[in-house]
Amino acid sequence: MTRQSEEFHPQAARRMSLAVVDQAIFDVLENNEDAKAAEQWLLSRDFDSLAELLGCEAEAFGLDQQQAVA
Repeated sequence: MTRQSEEFHPQAARRMSLAVVDQAIFDVLENNEDAKAAEQWLLSRDFDSLAELLGCEAEAFGLDQQQAVA
């Protein structure tokens, strides 16, 4: 059995967040059942807070500042 680390790994958190953002963008582009919720989240202050917490700017997720604030 693999032992889990109890340490926080910032790079792993950033990669996981990027995967979540990628899935949200995919949902919007594919216009599937989660598209509206994904779009709202990508444009929300919650998304901005996540990016700030991880030390990322909206540009790191492929969004310009105007889109992120809208």
